[in-house]
Amino acid sequence: MDALVVGAGPAGLAASQALTRRGIDHVVLERDEVGQSWRSRRWDSLRLNNPGWMNPMLGDQDPDTYLGAAEVVDRLERLASRSPVLTGVEVRAATREDGRWRVRTSAGEVTARALVAAGGGENVPRAPAAAASLPSRVLQLHSAGYRTPARLPDGGVLVVGSAQSGCQIAEELAVAGREVYLAVSPVGRVPAVHRGRLGLELLVAAGFFDQRPADLPDPAMLRAPQPLILPGGRSLSLQALARAGVTLVGRLTGVEPTALSFDDSVAASVAYGDAFAARIRAYLDAFIAARGDPARPLDDDDADLPVTLEPPREVSLGRIGSVVWCTGYGGEFRWLPEGATHPDGTPRHDGVAGVEGLWYVGLRWLTRRCSANFLGFPKDAAVVADAIAARRPERAGAA
Repeated sequence: MDALVVGAGPAGLAASQALTRRGIDHVVLERDEVGQSWRSRRWDSLRLNNPGWMNPMLGDQDPDTYLGAAEVVDRLERLASRSPVLTGVEVRAATREDGRWRVRTSAGEVTARALVAAGGGENVPRAPAAAASLPSRVLQLHSAGYRTPARLPDGGVLVVGSAQSGCQIAEELAVAGREVYLAVSPVGRVPAVHRGRLGLELLVAAGFFDQRPADLPDPAMLRAPQPLILPGGRSLSLQALARAGVTLVGRLTGVEPTALSFDDSVAASVAYGDAFAARIRAYLDAFIAARGDPARPLDDDDADLPVTLEPPREVSLGRIGSVVWCTGYGGEFRWLPEGATHPDGTPRHDGVAGVEGLWYVGLRWLTRRCSANFLGFPKDAAVVADAIAARRPERAGAA
């Protein structure tokens, strides 16, 4: 066949759509079910933080809606019904021979001229080494396994990590009346509304999500979590969580028999989020001025309100009944051939292109900031499909 796509999540289905539009013969292999991460690794109340108008690949929807995980799965299944998807087929190894890929799967071997890795670079939950030091009586969950506050045992909850998942889960636990400790880290935040308009609407218009790696002043920014943006057009900050009753603590530095210890980084993490929000406002003001739009007054934002913080450096383990690790995900690319990945297992790529005949869709910062979300999947998929179409034998012969 012309192409084999590995993974039937949003990235793989976007790739399939783009290949189908160009008449490219292909099949999509998925080891589990369509949209497996959205089925099994999302908490019950989670909603997309992008409104409907930013997610056209998911089909017709209210432009101002924020889909829940079950709704996303339903829409992914509809996409898959129009694509050549085979589920329950695991890809185990791929080798390049004589200009073709020979791919060994749980259902046998297949060959293809092009291989599209769309299994995602963030599908393996990560937890720090400290997890092994906690006593067995403390329930430990990664955010992938968290569902609702009611499923956690009695006692306080330590949430580790203050990016999208950590902040939203900590807020939900606090609203449910749980005693919550949030171990913070430096994460930017985006104002929900800026000068009377939705912050996301302005950011998309200004090209923020189309920023490319080369546009960033510091390459280290590629490894930073994406800025905090909540569903429903609402801002959130560390200080807002503190006002809601969440106890902010620094990074977890030690697990002793009777206590957890933390560093003194809370103030720095709060300042980081505030400074990022200020830069976003300045960026949007420059965009508004360049377009010649009238400048409206700044909106009041509760997320900006200061709060007096006295973060503890130590918390008794007796207060903690569970820990939710919101510490991110890694990718799993062991099936790729030698030379296709770096020593740490991450893919080698230049934009969407890997080694000869190998293409990627769905990786963070693959070509731009939005490469790993519903806004960016179709853009990168189109680039991949165009490249594969240009390399088909009949096209090359015609040239």
